[in-house]
Amino acid sequence: MTVGACTLRVWVDPQLCEGHALCIETAPEIFDLTDDDVATCVERPPGQYWDQVRAAVDACPRGAITITEEQ
Repeated sequence: MTVGACTLRVWVDPQLCEGHALCIETAPEIFDLTDDDVATCVERPPGQYWDQVRAAVDACPRGAITITEEQ
């Protein structure tokens, strides 16, 4: 999603992720689990999914998901 001159990206820290999968319950179109039970995601989700992505960030018990801005 582009906001002004910035592009929003979502990222899952594999060192923090414990595979609780709450992100997948919240935004199944964006998040998935690897065979090692670590979440992965679409880095630049389409605009209609950003409310779900933000809810997944809030739901993650380890704080493994972050949203960043790129210029």
